[in-house]
Amino acid sequence: MDFLDFLATEFLSVSNLVGYFGGAVTLWGMSSRTMIPLRLGAVAGNIGLLVFGILTDSHPTVVLHAVLLPINLVRLVQMNKLVREIRNISTKNNDMLGPLIPYMTRRTYPAGTVLFNKGDISDAMYFIHAGTIHLEERDVSCSDGEVLGEVAAFSPENRRTATATCVAETVVYTLTNDTVLQLFYQNPTFGLHLTQTIVGRLVRNWQNAEERAKIMA
Repeated sequence: MDFLDFLATEFLSVSNLVGYFGGAVTLWGMSSRTMIPLRLGAVAGNIGLLVFGILTDSHPTVVLHAVLLPINLVRLVQMNKLVREIRNISTKNNDMLGPLIPYMTRRTYPAGTVLFNKGDISDAMYFIHAGTIHLEERDVSCSDGEVLGEVAAFSPENRRTATATCVAETVVYTLTNDTVLQLFYQNPTFGLHLTQTIVGRLVRNWQNAEERAKIMA
């Protein structure tokens, strides 16, 4: 058997080409920095390697990718749903949330839940998807589309400056402080919007303090 015959039989057979395709798209997905391409690569890779396992009678390969395929499909659907919901919020936040989609976690809190108390160590910032959160010391309420807890992430002592309580059932997306700082340095657009948000909140707090001082005078 010469080299060309060997190449045709060993590398260019249908089963091997399918296997190479499955491996290639899996590697592409795994090298992606965001979750949706990763899941797309995983789904395509599962399909390719599942077919490869069937063609080559490799039962372990068939079983593995038959199990992984529905898992990756479910995760892909969930991530697409998350993207749509966050984009709806983004329209209220000048698209600031776009770069954050792969890093966020959705949480639902019942009415009366205290997210954090004044003086607590800050571990995350919040984007309100639905509901209302009241900041007790400032007597201010934050609702759909607003950012919460971003000041503490950059404060010298990294402590909460107010107590936050859910007025009604509230759905939020959380982002850890470590991720916030990483994105702040890596993504200029996010850094700019976050800086504007922090400065805007500080200005509003100053104005509210002035108004309360005038009332008490």
